[in-house]
Amino acid sequence: MIRSTLLLAVLLPVAALAQDAEPEQAPESHTERTELEKVVVSALPIARSKLDSAQPIDVLFGEELDDRRGMTLGETLMQQPGVHSTSYGPGAGRPVIRGLGGGRVQVLEDSLPAVDVSAQSDDHAVSVEPMLIDRVEILRGPATLLFGSGAVGGVVNVINGRVPESVPAEALEGRFELRGNTVADERTGVLRLDGGSGNWAWNVSGTWRDADDYEIPGVAEAGHAQDDGHDHDDDAGTLPNSFVESRSGSAGLSWIGSRGFFGVSLKQYETEYGIPAPHAAHGDEDDEHDHDDHGVDAFRYALLSEDDHDEEGHEGEDVYIDLEQTRWDAKGALNEPMPGFTRATLRASYSDYTHAERAVESGHAEGEPDHADEHAHTVFDVEAWNARLELEHRPVAGWRGALGFQFEDETLAAMGEEAYVPDGESLSWAVFALEEKRTGPLTWTLGARLERNEIEVDELIEGHGHEDEHEDEHGEEHGEEHEVPLRRTFTTVSGSAGVLWRMNERWQSSLNYAYAQRAPSQADLYANGPHAATFTFERGDADLDEEVTNGLDFIVHRHGEDFDLEASLFYNSIDDFIYLDETGEEMDGLPLRQTRQEDATFYGGELLAVWHLPRTSLGHFDLRAGYDWVRAELDSGENLPRISPARYIAGIDWHRGDFRGSLDYQHVTEADDLAPNETPTDGYDMLDLNVSYFFALGGADLEAFAKLSNLLDEEARVHTSYLKNFAPLPGRNVGFGLRGRF
Repeated sequence: MIRSTLLLAVLLPVAALAQDAEPEQAPESHTERTELEKVVVSALPIARSKLDSAQPIDVLFGEELDDRRGMTLGETLMQQPGVHSTSYGPGAGRPVIRGLGGGRVQVLEDSLPAVDVSAQSDDHAVSVEPMLIDRVEILRGPATLLFGSGAVGGVVNVINGRVPESVPAEALEGRFELRGNTVADERTGVLRLDGGSGNWAWNVSGTWRDADDYEIPGVAEAGHAQDDGHDHDDDAGTLPNSFVESRSGSAGLSWIGSRGFFGVSLKQYETEYGIPAPHAAHGDEDDEHDHDDHGVDAFRYALLSEDDHDEEGHEGEDVYIDLEQTRWDAKGALNEPMPGFTRATLRASYSDYTHAERAVESGHAEGEPDHADEHAHTVFDVEAWNARLELEHRPVAGWRGALGFQFEDETLAAMGEEAYVPDGESLSWAVFALEEKRTGPLTWTLGARLERNEIEVDELIEGHGHEDEHEDEHGEEHGEEHEVPLRRTFTTVSGSAGVLWRMNERWQSSLNYAYAQRAPSQADLYANGPHAATFTFERGDADLDEEVTNGLDFIVHRHGEDFDLEASLFYNSIDDFIYLDETGEEMDGLPLRQTRQEDATFYGGELLAVWHLPRTSLGHFDLRAGYDWVRAELDSGENLPRISPARYIAGIDWHRGDFRGSLDYQHVTEADDLAPNETPTDGYDMLDLNVSYFFALGGADLEAFAKLSNLLDEEARVHTSYLKNFAPLPGRNVGFGLRGRF
């Protein structure tokens, strides 16, 4: 509260000074926001901007994206209203939208799935390099049904421009960035070149990143103090095994004609990152301190091999992820492809993904593992084909829109100790449509999707069959072995209806209703084994039914030269919600979590207000204030676990000549609406400062920048993370670098 008051004391004098000055031309920051509202959202099958949509959409690009780029996609987006991150160390972080994550949030690259196993487990990284993102589109709520039955929480569509769609103005253009920081001795570099002439356009890009274990305030494990009589030298001031190394490269080539284009691209992405989790070398068996939910002993079991369990005095292991992805993309568009249609767009991709969870003896040199002593605990191989066709048609009775077809074929093979999901194939196809019609100040929107999902596994993991228990007339329990099907098929039907009301030039509101069916995932149906990332033994249920969501979104939006406002409320009633239930039992020494279904309710809202202040002698100022919150409950009255706590946001954006800067503040409240066996998480305050200077040198436009993160050196633990009590966020950090275009 004291820090919030101090921030207001800074904001108010600046606002007062700005209001006393004479108004002049609109500030650069406001110009960028105006352009943002006009950006066409490519995730939608018909050309529409954020202001033309009845559902909540955010677009992150330009200076704001530059300031927020992190090591993961989740870290990059976690300051957006309604968006948090799973935060499983610096190498793995996936977006959580309105309390929903995993398979309920789809991550796309240019409207096709990113293809990885990040939805299956929080310690698995998203196969997207944030440094190569041109723009991010965030669609919230179940109206995202146009991208699959799994997208009931939201869609994050990453635009990277690997397949060129136009010939550059110059024969050769490029951009680069070099950056580093003090908290992890990060060294990162990015280079992208675009060129072409005549009907041809091409691009190549590459990135590299090396970061050591990062510094933290205090010690890694919650509940431990440095003066408690225990030896915490191993994790005091530094988070062990939190290094990140990554490399990526891509190339794209397109032919552009008068009626359209066609192009292909190749991407190679590799990363290694440590899992900063407890292991046998950290802590003693007789440690009397409380630990998160299931404790360190459960995680020790999950990380160590069976032979290690039989040995006493072992040193334990550090686990790190070794991830590789090769991806081919093809994209083409044709204007006037056939009578009645104005444009056809085809996207297709092939991905070959490998993810190995490797272990080395703990105590290796900081920053990277000793590969000589490593061995793989688990390997995931994913091969996926994806295709999407969209056809925009001419208006019919005042309705304009698009029809589409989507196909996905994904094969998963898992080997090793954490292969808790059997090998199998998931095949789906879908047809969809989105239509809109304007009648005066109202714009009506209708959407529909029919989807067929087939999930088949090669064989069950041993012990998957379960017993149906019942009592006879004498009260004695009996069990019958239930035969588990190896193949399940689901046909899901989803639809949405919305209306956008333009009340006047500045104010508009919208109401959107969505009915969405979601098919269970392969893990929901067939999981059966120890899962190190969640400290539990997870068991699926092959008899699950589809989830059914009825969702409402209400949005009020004001946009103007002096003040912007966006407020949204949502309510989602989910029948047969699929979740992992804490059974209170153990399996192989780990707490058993069983997949179950029960009706659930999610509700909450987001608010973002921006004041564009008149010009002053000090420059142009925008003031920002925001808030988001979500509640999630089962019909039994229990809270769902790891739901994002409420958050307050405030900030200042400043431009003056060749200088710009921003001050960003977040107050994350204490998480105390807890599920059974869940522990509370303290709130925290984050204060960040960005400053930049633009200059020209040798025909290049350059920007030197510095970012001071966590200025208060707060010990911040993320409630949505399974590692909240073992891996706090980084401490005070000074980042710096140079970016440019030529």
